[in-house]
Amino acid sequence: MNLVSTSSLRNYWEILPVSLRLIIKARLWTAIGAGGVLYLSPIIFNSLGLSAEQIGSGITTAAFTGITTRIGTGYLLDRKYSYTKLIKLACLISIISDCIFFYSENYLSYLSGQLFLGAAAGIYWPSIELAVPLNCNNKTKSNEGYAIARSADAIGITIGVLIGAIGIYFRSPRIIYLIDLICMTYIIVLIKLEKPRENIYLNTKYNKESTYKESSRILNFRWIINLFPLLSITLFVTGVMTLLQIFLPLDLANGGIIRKALVEEEVAAFITLKLFLIAIFQWPVGYIIRNKNSSDKFKLCLISLLIGFIFLSISNFLLNGYILIVIAFIPITIALCIFLPSASDSIIKSSPIKYRGSAIALYSQCFGVSALIIPWIAGKLIDTNNTAFQVWLIVSLVCIFLIPICKIIK
Repeated sequence: MNLVSTSSLRNYWEILPVSLRLIIKARLWTAIGAGGVLYLSPIIFNSLGLSAEQIGSGITTAAFTGITTRIGTGYLLDRKYSYTKLIKLACLISIISDCIFFYSENYLSYLSGQLFLGAAAGIYWPSIELAVPLNCNNKTKSNEGYAIARSADAIGITIGVLIGAIGIYFRSPRIIYLIDLICMTYIIVLIKLEKPRENIYLNTKYNKESTYKESSRILNFRWIINLFPLLSITLFVTGVMTLLQIFLPLDLANGGIIRKALVEEEVAAFITLKLFLIAIFQWPVGYIIRNKNSSDKFKLCLISLLIGFIFLSISNFLLNGYILIVIAFIPITIALCIFLPSASDSIIKSSPIKYRGSAIALYSQCFGVSALIIPWIAGKLIDTNNTAFQVWLIVSLVCIFLIPICKIIK
């Protein structure tokens, strides 16, 4: 298959199940809306005078509400509740957060917006993640489905941040909240008009894959214990994603130990570049590693992260350290492109059918838990030391510690 051929890509898209194509479209539009909100909000509120600790506490607030809604979402999905209804509910809550953010001028209103944003994320992610394997078939395996879905996420986020960067350039940064509102409204209409596959037990391929005995009482605990190594790495990598989303823009805006600070437009350009690389690399990387075993995938992911954060750490000591930051984007991008589809697929395949809703919610919970703890700690470190050097150094050390755990993952 020629990955760069337009006709080949078009033919590949047409082979996908119609219902899976709908899910991918929904993810694309969600990512377009959320891209600017997630990656550029820290810049907007930093310019209003909020400190790194205050911005981090907002993310912590979002994480707390997200953890709460993920628990309920997993419970409902296990009981075959319609994931399309949950996705539409998440979109409605996200619209509320957009309205709050658009008019926000102080710390309290910022926290309120984050509260609703976190609730929406906690409902959306378990629902949309479980939707991918349920809408695959014998021709399209779940690992391919997740690779395509993550490519849509990456492309959408890049478009969203690019629009936001243009808005910042023209002194209208809050356009990102209007874009998100429009995207969320469109998704509600899209899902209402075209119904994707709903029944959790309809996909017979996944029924055949399961080797679990659903009646076993020990099963209720064993499947969770078996996921511990994978969830540990997931908790770390999702924490890294939170750092890159919130504190990388602040690091660029504040400067390093020697590295000079950048203005808002330059920061937005760097973030757009990072996301553009993810959009380019996601599908090829996912395609190349699709047949590798999980332990090799996660080991390669952590090694790539280690290399990237070493470059980020060193960049603090150079006046023109931004060259090293651009270089660091490449291994970090490869790491995230390996992790995102691989983790989702591993969680699904390692869980009994009866508890896949809870399993994907537990996986998604890692995003919430890491965002609950890490932003506050990182914000404290940055405010105390006036640079993010210590943060990137600690992340590098944790990568080294976690690499041996990868061999446990099946």
